[in-house]
This record gives sequence, C-alpha cells and structure tokens, in this order.
Amino acid sequence: MGVTRHHARNRSTTPTDINGMIRLYRQTPEGIERTTQVDAEAQYFDSIFWIDLLTPEPGEIKFVERLCGLEMPTYDEMREIEATSRLYTEDGARFMTTTVLSRVDTESPSLSEITFVLMGAKIITIRHSDSYSFRVFSHQLLRQKQISRDQVFTGLLETIVDRQADVLERFGAELDRLSKNIFRRDEPEIKSNKRAPVSSALRLILQDLGRVGDLLTRQRDCLVNLLRLLTYASNEEALDDTNSTLYIKLRPLSRDVTSLSEYANFLSSNVNFMLDAVLGLINIEQNEIVKIFTVAAVVFMPPTLIASIYGMNFSNMPGLEYEYGYYISLAVMLVSIILPLIYFRSRRLL
Repeated sequence: MGVTRHHARNRSTTPTDINGMIRLYRQTPEGIERTTQVDAEAQYFDSIFWIDLLTPEPGEIKFVERLCGLEMPTYDEMREIEATSRLYTEDGARFMTTTVLSRVDTESPSLSEITFVLMGAKIITIRHSDSYSFRVFSHQLLRQKQISRDQVFTGLLETIVDRQADVLERFGAELDRLSKNIFRRDEPEIKSNKRAPVSSALRLILQDLGRVGDLLTRQRDCLVNLLRLLTYASNEEALDDTNSTLYIKLRPLSRDVTSLSEYANFLSSNVNFMLDAVLGLINIEQNEIVKIFTVAAVVFMPPTLIASIYGMNFSNMPGLEYEYGYYISLAVMLVSIILPLIYFRSRRLL
C-alpha cells in the first residue's frame, strides 16, 4: 500500500494562535461554503471535505493535527528530495508532496512545495506560497453545489497542470522572440555594407537565454515531481479496496504531464542551440574587431618602415640633401597606405 514514515516530533493537541490562515471548505444544503472560522470545527467536522493551509504557523499545524488525528509534515520535511519523504502512507492517510514553479510573472520566480493529504473523505493541502492555481480552483469550487474529495484532488491537479502548460507556452513564446532577434537580417544595412554594433544586444540576449534556461530547468524538475505524485496516487488507488475512480481520472493527467515534460525537453534543446548560436555570433563579432586591427597594422606597416629608415642618423644616407626629400617621403608613405587599402577593399576585407 505504500511506505510508512514515522516522525520523531512531539504532537500537541492544543490549538494555539489560530489566525485565520486555515481555509475550511464544507458541504452544506445550499452548496459549498468556505470559512476561516474554526471555533465550531467539531460541530461541522463531518461536513468538511477540504482543509487548506496557506503558510501555516506552528499553532495552525497543531490545530489540524488535533482535528484530524494526523501528524502534518513540516516545511523542512516538505523540501526533502527523497521519494520516501515526499510520497508515503501514515495512519491510513496518504501524503504526497510536489514542487511547482510559482511567481513566474514576477522578477523573482521561485519553487514552492505543495503537500496533498488524502484522509478518508477529506483532503488536506499544505502550501507556503499563494499559488495562482489554488485561487482559480477555489473560485470555481464555490460555484458548485456538491463535490467530493477525489474531485477536489483531481481538480487541483488539473489546474496545476494547466498552469504549468501556460508557463511552458510563455517560455516558448519568449524563445521565439529571442530567436527572431538572434537570426534576423537587416537588409538596408547589408546593402549599404554597414554593420551596426551588436555586442550589447547579443549580451542582453545571452542574459535572457540564461534566465529562460534556468527557469526551464526548474520547470522540468517540477514536472518530474508532479509525474511521480500522479504515478504514486494512481498505484495506491489501484491497490485500494474502495470503488474510487481516482485511478481512471489521473491517467489523462499523467499523459498530459508526460507530454509537457517532452515539450520542456524540446525547449531546453532550443535554448542550448540558441546559446551556441549567440556565442558563435559574439565570436564572429570579436573576430571582426581583431581583423580591423590586423588590417590597420598591415596598412601602417610600410609607412612606418619608411619613416624608420629615414629616421636613422647616418651621415651618408642617400636623399638627405634633396630639397624636396621630405615631401617625397611623405608622398611615398601616403602611397604605401593607399595601395594596401585598395587591395583589402578589392578582396572585401574591409
């Protein structure tokens, strides 16, 4: 049925410092009701089907432990990477933790862990960031008349998967924009043989590619964790003796996550390709700069040689007594500059 983990923490049965960060969803004759009031939790406990903990404090964790008779994982335990720490069964409840990429629309995206606890007809969620997926599903839930634990679980997972798909689509659009900037051709500049400086633009593109690549790496890790959760939940439900249809509902989600993982791998390969292209363009730009200095050195080498020869202090040097020797030397140096320039121009080296 699963791996059972036993924690060494001391359980407390006294709720303290309950400050309203617990959202209780209960079934009523009028429909779904959401409340943060926990004063009469014992009276309505049987009708509660979802307990949502958002950035819970120790007192809130203890309250839920007393209410449900379970030991909730701590924040550090949720961040552990071992499979047995994220997916396990304890006291008849299934604990499943996954990682999602949150705050993608901000300048500081981050990974956040979400724990799902399936206990009888109830589901408990523990999260430490205000997920967009949870807000969307919560609004949809309140418009329904009746719902079950499995529907809440699959609905949350579907919303999370949809959100991850939107994130990948955003990354794909960002890569398309960067690709156009990398491989664009400016025809007027090509026809006039003018090259605009591109080093600064390529540096910015390189930074954007690095940012997208880093986010894609995090997103791939999230998809791997999500697929493990779906596989574990499906296997555990298939071994259960109940007549739950959760296993059937999770199979399409597993296929969706697998396809998203493949798409994330495709985007990652595109990032690597564009990184190589940008580095190649930067290398070409640097080579152009080096070529200019090389051509300049070759062009000024003959006049430098002439000036060096006639700068020697020998008394019997020919031409020192010529009246127009100075002007002749300047003319020779000028010609020695023009001829290499004509040659390099004809070979399209300038």
